Amino acid sequence: MDKADYHSIIEGYQLAFRSGDFSNVKFSSKLEFLSPISGNTFKGAEAISEFLHGVSTRISKVTLMSTTIDYPTASAVWQMTTTKGTLYTLNNFFRLDEEGLLYIWPMFDPKAVMENPKGMVQWLTGKGY
Repeated sequence: MDKADYHSIIEGYQLAFRSGDFSNVKFSSKLEFLSPISGNTFKGAEAISEFLHGVSTRISKVTLMSTTIDYPTASAVWQMTTTKGTLYTLNNFFRLDEEGLLYIWPMFDPKAVMENPKGMVQWLTGKGY
């Protein structure tokens, strides 16, 4: 794969939040996702897709801003607007392999979190949202 392929994979991941369908995202068979809430690492496409699908049900808009690829790593800045109108800006760190996304670490700009710290946890978990 080349940079364009990896760019397409990352964009596909981000855009999957619009539909909630992560079945076409190219995940590595060794996929890991560092939870932005607990610090725990989810493993496997099935568990990660289930978590991400839940989050996606609470998203009304996704805006892609910038993607930088330096294989085997990449970084992407993008925004999600929740169904309650909160705008979260994220920077995701990715590791890639020949299959696709190997590791995902989402980091949030703290401004929206500082305005409503409980709101982000409610949004990500769905509890009390």
